Amino acid sequence: MKIDAKVNNIPSLTWNWLKMNHAALQLESDYKERTNVSVSKIPHGVKFEKDAEKYLMSIAPVDTGTGKEISTFLFDNEVIPSALIVDEKNKIEEPVFFNFDCKDKTYSLSSQIVYAKKDSEITVIMNFTSDKKAQGFDVVQTKLYAEKNAKIHLVTVQMLGNDFIHVNDIGTLCEENASIEVTQIELGAKKSYVGVSSSLKEYKSSFKSDTAYYCRDNQELDMNYIVNHTGRKTESTMMVYGSLKDTSKKTYRGTIDFKNGCQGATGNEQEETLLLTPSVVNNSIPVILCDEEDVSGEHGSTIGKLSKEVLFYMNTHGISKKAAEQIACQAKINRVASLIPDKNVREKISQYMDEAFNE
Repeated sequence: MKIDAKVNNIPSLTWNWLKMNHAALQLESDYKERTNVSVSKIPHGVKFEKDAEKYLMSIAPVDTGTGKEISTFLFDNEVIPSALIVDEKNKIEEPVFFNFDCKDKTYSLSSQIVYAKKDSEITVIMNFTSDKKAQGFDVVQTKLYAEKNAKIHLVTVQMLGNDFIHVNDIGTLCEENASIEVTQIELGAKKSYVGVSSSLKEYKSSFKSDTAYYCRDNQELDMNYIVNHTGRKTESTMMVYGSLKDTSKKTYRGTIDFKNGCQGATGNEQEETLLLTPSVVNNSIPVILCDEEDVSGEHGSTIGKLSKEVLFYMNTHGISKKAAEQIACQAKINRVASLIPDKNVREKISQYMDEAFNE
């Protein structure tokens, strides 16, 4: 199996010499065994269909963040999307889990749709786990469609092995007064490509994303977040918090695009990056595009390291530099992990971080 694709294309091109307009995804493997993906018990008021072709025909197209080449790759490999459909007016309290239990030298190709009908609510949690020394790859595409007044919360937690390649491709579309929230924790994998695209087409629809990451050793994390405002009084918020250590590398592209006709729309994107060693590579492109006058947009990026004053204060209270770094990194992760409505998942994230700082 072979992948040679340009992914995470930024909507508005910057200088080519910066090498940030897209990411190059190249992979060739002869893995034979496929990852086991399990779905938790489906609650009352929700249907799970293994073949979602008929639902794809009934809803509007949903663009995804990593780009069309990933969709083509999945189609060429005959990946059939599944569908999770929430009936009208059903508010599902317990999350539905998709567990990707990745073994050594395995692969996963997966596609799913979460379709929340009018006035419904659901939370979906996707866990990506493997042994720390495992190698393999996974390409996962998730499309979220929220009808009028519906709410969807998608959580993805990635704690894969040191030699995994992870591709997480997400697309969302909201109808009138609908809202979609995406919460992401990125901790593992040798290379991780994350793309999220949101389409706010109708009146008072909204999108919110919260992302936290910790990159160390030679890990590479490449992210692309896009929000297209088309409807009036639409709202978007994108927050990213993370830490870089050793020789790790991170690229963040965040684009808020105010289209003509989205009067009264608001958008806000903020990024905070903590640099723990001088050899890390950090790339950040927060962008606002505007073709409408009556809008409000904010963006910003804060990049820095722990100051000597902070480290001195910590030391005077018996806290070593290593412990201070762990506290700062853990705080960023916890800030986003607190949004996950499952105690066991939050505890596993905390345990992973403890082990990562004591390797």
